Amino acid sequence: MPPRPILHAASLAAALLLPATAHAGFYSGNDLYAVCTTEKDDKEFFEKSYECLGYISGAVDAFNTTREAVGLKSCIPGDVTISQLRGTAVTYMSKNPKDRAKSASSQVFAATRKAWPCPTAKPAAKKKATRKKR
Repeated sequence: MPPRPILHAASLAAALLLPATAHAGFYSGNDLYAVCTTEKDDKEFFEKSYECLGYISGAVDAFNTTREAVGLKSCIPGDVTISQLRGTAVTYMSKNPKDRAKSASSQVFAATRKAWPCPTAKPAAKKKATRKKR
């Protein structure tokens, strides 16, 4: 019979091969909310503040790049600051705690869409068919 440490290592290796469920995103809204609402007296405040700002600005950049790729402009005004984006996202997540289980990027997207909604696209006007005179 193999020694116990070998059995434990084999059990651990087998467990690591089992599939595990994963979130749709790297962060959940709960994760982002926790990072963004770290108290100023917390020893990790500065690190978490940069993590919050970096995540939110990266998510917004990704949304804007996606919009540009399909020929649309950003709906967020050009003079909006990263601090304003952070405030918008944190306020949205604080008012929608049930949604925070979703991905953090979806929460940032929802917050910015609510704060700066895109105008609804109007369908192109159809031209009336005209008959050519013979």
